Amino acid sequence: MRVAMDEQIFAIQRYGGISRMFAELARQFVIHSVADVELEPLDARIVNRYVLDHDELSIPLRAREARNQWTALARYFARVRVRRSSDIVHNTFYLPHGLASLGGGRRIVTVHDMIPELMPTTRRRLDLLTMKRRYVETADHVICVSEATRQDLLSVYGEIAAPVSVVHHGVDERFHPGVPRLDFLPARYVLFIGNRDQYKDADVLFRAFARVSRDHDDLHLLCVGGVGLTAAEVQRLIDLGIRDRVSQRYLSDGQMASAYTHAELFVLPSRFEGFGLPALEAMASGTPALLARATSLPEVGGDAAGYFEPGSDSDLAREMARVLDDPALRHSMSLAGLSRARDFTWQACALRTAEVYRSTLG
Repeated sequence: MRVAMDEQIFAIQRYGGISRMFAELARQFVIHSVADVELEPLDARIVNRYVLDHDELSIPLRAREARNQWTALARYFARVRVRRSSDIVHNTFYLPHGLASLGGGRRIVTVHDMIPELMPTTRRRLDLLTMKRRYVETADHVICVSEATRQDLLSVYGEIAAPVSVVHHGVDERFHPGVPRLDFLPARYVLFIGNRDQYKDADVLFRAFARVSRDHDDLHLLCVGGVGLTAAEVQRLIDLGIRDRVSQRYLSDGQMASAYTHAELFVLPSRFEGFGLPALEAMASGTPALLARATSLPEVGGDAAGYFEPGSDSDLAREMARVLDDPALRHSMSLAGLSRARDFTWQACALRTAEVYRSTLG
């Protein structure tokens, strides 16, 4: 079965959840020969590190490094695709140029979330150029990364002509307990991953941490990723009395496993997630996870995670204190998380995606 992915998301994202998913699918199909899928080379200049940093993936995909995102996108929009005999075309994003056929194959599109539609104020420049609805309307099959996203899709767009299937993400094997501790990690810390603004609700965590830290004077809050702490955030931390207890770092992909493994607790306060991969990575690392009871997060965490009401710093502080003060509870949550994470693998994601391809071909 010959499958073509376009390079859209690899030209847009150096790192990020969407490109992570497609890179992991490519890895399963190209390196591990999962499901007898023959993946066409991208044959493109891209910026994505998940592909470029691994020769076993970049070479067979004929991926070369672009100077920056904008030159990669310019090449993508300018190029005329050679017609191929692909059975399946799996679009990686929703830019207009991707609606052109890659050779007449059946079209698959993955919907990762409906955040731009449900929260218009969160839209970024590229979101304003996208034609997601057109992709969904012309697809032969639509994949959603969670049941929550599927429900959002149907709520916003109404009846969809094509079949809509749910295919969950997986978690990389490098996330596991026992990863060596990096020297610069705090002795005891709560971990937050990703952007902190808008619906990510990092301020809820800041307020909750200020409450909890009164009884845990050696506890630190480590924020990984996103932008550096803004002037407004620094002032907020000063007002809360926790400026010297909160730090932000950028970590490489390889260092992330250590950050997860040695955290006392992982917290994801986001009010909206299409899937919530960091929650799964934390559980796979044996780290207790506290998640907002919102959108897809209970679907990912199941009974293995703890939950709090979205936006409630008092509820979050109460749950944080409960976990931090009870070693036996942390241990049981760690074991439950490890068990839960074993249900989510990239191989399973690739096999289920291949099932969608085959069902679409009839």
